Amino acid sequence: MAILRKKAEAFHIPLAEDLLVYLGQHVRTNVRRLEGALKRVGSYQALNGRECSCETAGQLLRDILWEECKKTVTIDQIQKKVAQHFDVGLANMTGKRRSANIVFPRQVAMFLARRHAKASLHAIGEAFGGRDHGTVLHACKTVSARMNKEDLVRQTIVSLDTQFSR
Repeated sequence: MAILRKKAEAFHIPLAEDLLVYLGQHVRTNVRRLEGALKRVGSYQALNGRECSCETAGQLLRDILWEECKKTVTIDQIQKKVAQHFDVGLANMTGKRRSANIVFPRQVAMFLARRHAKASLHAIGEAFGGRDHGTVLHACKTVSARMNKEDLVRQTIVSLDTQFSR
C-alpha cells in the first residue's frame, strides 16, 4: 500500500482509499505491474473526468487481474498427477529404474514441467532425481515426437495438459 501511495503521488493520480485498497489487494506480483495498473486507472480518470470505481477498475484491469490470479504449477504437482494418471509410484518419477512403463510417464512429467512450471531445465532435471538438462530435452523431444505419431499419446498429453492450464 505504501508503494502504491508513493507511485500515485509521483504520477499525480488522485485515488480514493477504496480503490487504493482494491489495487493493493489484487495486483501483488511486482511493482512494474502495479505501476501499469495505476497508470491505466489514472488515464481512465483523466479521460473521463471522474473517479474510477473498483468495479470499473476491475474491467479496466481484467487482463492484469487474470494474470495475477493464475495459479503457479509446481514440479511436485506435475509429478503427482502424472504418476497417478499412469498408475506408477511417485518414487518412480525420481528413481533410477528405466523400464518402459516408468520411463515414459517420467518423460511426460518432464515435458509438462517444461511447459507449465517456471523452472530451468537444470531445475527440472534436479527434481527428477538429479538428471541433467540434456535428459530433460531428450524427454521433451521424445514426447513431442510420440504426440505427432500416436493419437492415444496426444490425447493423454492434452488431457493432462488441460489439468494444469486451469
